[in-house]
Amino acid sequence: MNIKLTARRASLGAVVALTFAGAAHAYGVPSNHGVGVNLNAFEYYSPDMPTVDQFKRAGGWFTQCSYPKDAGCNNFTNGQSGWDTLEQSKMNLDANGWPTSLPAANDTNVKYRRVSVLMFQDDSRVHPAGKYTVVYEGEGTIEYAMAGTKVAAESKPGRDVVQVTNSDSSGLLLTISATNPSNYIRNIRVLPPGGVCSGNRAVFALTDAECASKGLGSLVTFENTTGRIWHPQFVADLKGFRTLRFLDWNKTNSSPLANWEDRPRLADALWTGPAGVPVNAMVSLANEVGADPWVNLPTHATDDYALKFARQIKGMLAPKLNLILEYSNEPWNYGFSQALWMRDQAAATWPDQIAKGVSVYELQPSWYGMRAAQLCKIVKTEFGADASRVKCVFNGQASNSWIGQQQLDCPYALSKMGGQACYKGMDGLAVAPYFGGYIGDPAVRGTVKTWYTDSDGGVGKLFQEILGQDANGNKVTPPLYGKTKESYIDGAVAQVKTWMTANKNVSSTRGLPMLAYEGGQHLIMYPGDTDQQWLNLMTAANRDPRMATAYTRTLTDWQAVGGTIYTMFNHVYTPSKYGVWGLKETEFQNNNVKWQAVLPYRDTKDCWWAGCAR
Repeated sequence: MNIKLTARRASLGAVVALTFAGAAHAYGVPSNHGVGVNLNAFEYYSPDMPTVDQFKRAGGWFTQCSYPKDAGCNNFTNGQSGWDTLEQSKMNLDANGWPTSLPAANDTNVKYRRVSVLMFQDDSRVHPAGKYTVVYEGEGTIEYAMAGTKVAAESKPGRDVVQVTNSDSSGLLLTISATNPSNYIRNIRVLPPGGVCSGNRAVFALTDAECASKGLGSLVTFENTTGRIWHPQFVADLKGFRTLRFLDWNKTNSSPLANWEDRPRLADALWTGPAGVPVNAMVSLANEVGADPWVNLPTHATDDYALKFARQIKGMLAPKLNLILEYSNEPWNYGFSQALWMRDQAAATWPDQIAKGVSVYELQPSWYGMRAAQLCKIVKTEFGADASRVKCVFNGQASNSWIGQQQLDCPYALSKMGGQACYKGMDGLAVAPYFGGYIGDPAVRGTVKTWYTDSDGGVGKLFQEILGQDANGNKVTPPLYGKTKESYIDGAVAQVKTWMTANKNVSSTRGLPMLAYEGGQHLIMYPGDTDQQWLNLMTAANRDPRMATAYTRTLTDWQAVGGTIYTMFNHVYTPSKYGVWGLKETEFQNNNVKWQAVLPYRDTKDCWWAGCAR
C-alpha cells in the first residue's frame, strides 16, 4: 500500500486525545454487580451503535469505476468488477488511512477512479432512519448511494446532510469521487439523528419533545456536542455490567498483530482494520461505563507489545477498576487459526517430547499456560505497585476440565518456568459454560425434524431438552436422551452445572477463582447446515420466556458452585445462520427475554463472592 509517510494529522488526533484525557473526569461508577457482557464485533454490519461517529466502523476502502464513463473500466480479471476493482493496494493513503489522491481520468495504470466504504449493511436494517450529518475537512466531492441520498438544499462544503433509510439491507455507500491532493478530504464524521438532552447529557433523544417530556430541557444534536466518542444509548446499556469483554473488538480470532508499533490508533480513519479497535478506545469506554475492561492480548503479541500495552493502560485505567487480561482466545478450539498456530509452537518447543510419542495436543495446553504466564508477568511488572489491579486468566474448555488443569500446571513447561507451575502469579481460570450446543448437531437432526410438525413448531420439545422439564415445570426425560451421548438426563442446563463443578475443582484446589469468559445458550447451525426450519426454531426459542428461565437457572447454578464473574455472550446480535447470540437483537430494542432476564444482574443484584465489593 502506498502510504504517504506524513505525520499523523493534528486536527483529528488532537481532538481525540483531548477527548480521552477529558474523560478522566467523567468516570462511571464502578459496578458492584457480578455479570459482565461481551461486545459484538465492531463492524459496518453490526446492529449496535457504539460510537457517535458512524464512520469509525465503516467497512474498509474499496476501489470503483463506472463503465463507460471511466476509460479502462472493462476487461476485468481475477474477480475484478466495476463495483470493486480490487486495487486497494494501489491507493495513496496518509498515515491515518485517508485517501490523498485519486487517479486521473487518463491513468492507464489502474482501473479505479473513486473510492468507497459501506455502512449499515445488515439484513436487520436496524440503524435509525433519518437525516445524518456528514462533516469533513478538505476539498472534493462525497457522493451517497443505496440507503442514502444527499439533501442538497441543506448541505454545503464541509457539511452534508444525508437522508438515510433503513429499508435497504445493502447499506449506505459513501464515495469520494473527487479530492484535492493539496487539501484532500479527510476526518469524515457521520453523525446519526438525535443527540442528548441539555438537562442530562447522558440521556439519548431524537427530538426536543422527547427531552421536554422527561423534564430534561431541549435536544443538543450530536453535531453540537463536543468530545463525545460513545453513543449515549450504548453507554446506558452497558452501565452496571461488571466487565466488558473486547474479544471481537480487537479481532482476537484473526488478528495478525504482533508489534506495538503496528497497533490501531485513535486517529485512524477506521477502527475496522485487521487488528480492530485501539486498546485505549476500549479502556475509555470501560472507564465511562464503570466496568473492568477484559482485554485479549493478540495471539502473536511480542514481549515488547505486552510491556507497552501495560504502560498505556496503566496510565488511563480509572480508579477502582481492574484490567482482566486474557492471552488470545480458546487455544483448544481448532476451529480457530490461533489454536493451530499454538499447536505448532508447542511442537517446536518440545521436539524431544514429540520424539517420545507425546501427542502435540497434550503439549499444547502447557505451551499456552507458559505463554499466558509470561505475558501476565510482563504486564504486572509494568503496573508495579498496582499489579494487583491486573487479573490474568487462563482460557479453559468448559466441557473438558483437563484442559484448564494442564494450562494451570503446565507440566511440560516447568523447566522453562523455573520449576513453578504456570498458575503461580495468575488470577483465575475462565471457561464458557454454554448450554445446548449439541442440539444443532446434524447427527440428531432426524429427531429434531419431528418436532417441526408440533403446533408450536418444536419450541416445547426444545425446552424439554434444555430444561429437563415440561411447560408446567414437571420433570421429563429430554427428548434427545439416549439418541446422543451429549444429552444429559436432567437437561442441557443441568449438564453444564457438572462442567462448572469440575472446573471449579481445578481452580479452587490451586487457590484461583473461576470466571466465565462467555456463556448463555449455544443453539447453532453447524457448518454447511441449510435447514431454515431449524434456524426458525432457534430464533423462536431465543424469544421465548422459557429462555429467560434457562438463563436464570444457569446463573443460579454458577453461583451455587462458586463461580465469580459471569460474562454473557453477547450484547447485541441479529439472529442469523451464524447464531442467535445477542441478549438484544438491536441496539434500540429492550424487550428481549434474555435481556430482561439479565437486567437484574446488571442493575440490582450485588456480586456474590467474597471480596467482590469495590
